[in-house]
Amino acid sequence: MTSRAVFQAVGLLSLTAALGLAPAANAQIFNDAKAQLRVQWMMMKRDSPRHPNPAVQRYAECIAWSIIDVIPEEHQNLDWEIIVFDNDATNASVTPEGKIAVLSGILEVADTPDELAAVIGHEVAHLTQGHVRDRVLRAAGTGLLGIAGGALTGFGSESQSVAQVFFQLPYQRGQESEADLVGMDFMARAGYNPAAVLDLWRDMGGDRRGRPPAWLSTHPDPDFRMVDMARNLSPALTTYNQSLDAGVRPRCRL
Repeated sequence: MTSRAVFQAVGLLSLTAALGLAPAANAQIFNDAKAQLRVQWMMMKRDSPRHPNPAVQRYAECIAWSIIDVIPEEHQNLDWEIIVFDNDATNASVTPEGKIAVLSGILEVADTPDELAAVIGHEVAHLTQGHVRDRVLRAAGTGLLGIAGGALTGFGSESQSVAQVFFQLPYQRGQESEADLVGMDFMARAGYNPAAVLDLWRDMGGDRRGRPPAWLSTHPDPDFRMVDMARNLSPALTTYNQSLDAGVRPRCRL
């Protein structure tokens, strides 16, 4: 099965994935899925090429850590790790344990510190708001937990795994809206201009090959969401200006 076919299969699975189990059962499934995602992350680190320029890795880490420093304290103590993988897919995601994968293709779109902060802030918000846990449970509901294989779609794996489903399974519309607004707040607190989200989403309309970026494919209704973010930009800009007044100015540059 090609990576494109895998992506299509994942899309179909996401329409039917549901659990409806008792909380205790969900907790066990969540823990099992986390363990498998942990293994997949280790496999990615071992087998998938990193970005060849160490400065790019340091740049992404700088932005991510500046955002992690301003999120609620209960989430700061996760075992955070940020890796830029050398892959032209336009994608980024985070696991339940705080492992952030940035695929280098997204840097061609999020090509300023503010725009990359918007991407990372959005993904971190999915974790802090509990959306990642829900996504793991829905991925587990596909029945692929026991299938070994590759991790992110785009790494050339010919098999499916819980990690593959997890990274491609769409969040719910309300979760996306919440992550948009919370992510804007995080980036503003960290000293990044939240107005950059509008430039980012405008540039996310399609890649050079005319296909929607993978990151966009799991984030539906971009036009509606741009309007929603524009309507809610004022509070984030106020926070941003307060951060600047307090001397919060991240120095994350390539």
